[in-house]
Amino acid sequence: MLRPFAKWDLLFLVLAGALIGCSSGRNNHSGMNMSEMSMEPIKVELYWSPPEAVVTQEITFKARVTQGSEPVDDAKEVRFEVVNNTDASKKLKLTGTPVGQGNYTAKGMLAEAGSYSVTLHVTARTQHSMPTKSLTVKR
Repeated sequence: MLRPFAKWDLLFLVLAGALIGCSSGRNNHSGMNMSEMSMEPIKVELYWSPPEAVVTQEITFKARVTQGSEPVDDAKEVRFEVVNNTDASKKLKLTGTPVGQGNYTAKGMLAEAGSYSVTLHVTARTQHSMPTKSLTVKR
């Protein structure tokens, strides 16, 4: 059986050990370089060419990614998702390719006329952005 104050001594030692363990070291943050991170949000612009799409015509989907006034050329993910608004099973997923100055492109073609939602998924510098725009494809 522990003496009455031994419980408090043991509790103090456990808490002191936990505090020392949490505060020691170099604040590694799981290998992330915190000095290179910015709290400035990424800005993502979505557009395509030609602006008025026609069935079976090649469309170039474009993304421009910036942070502050600087282009972001090191995005981890740039993905275009084009979904038919009347039948969600009809979708096109394209991976963006970097072309410099924060610009990414992907090419695709839609086989049916109709209304589509284009969602751009961008993951860059610990942030994620998902702008969505409407696209109408004509015959």
